[in-house]
Amino acid sequence: MDGVPTPPRRRPDAKCPLRPGDPCTLCQVNVTGPQDCGLVYLVMDDQELRDEWVKSRCR
Repeated sequence: MDGVPTPPRRRPDAKCPLRPGDPCTLCQVNVTGPQDCGLVYLVMDDQELRDEWVKSRCR
């Protein structure tokens, strides 16, 4: 290091994978982001729900 302080790194804001472009609003208790969101897990784990979600994004 040459003695020049570096700015602290800012953690990126989590984005909701179910609502592209929207931030994760942590709408469930004890959730820290999309990675442990029960709703995201349910939609992404269920093939029928996931297919419907994909169709809704294509409209």
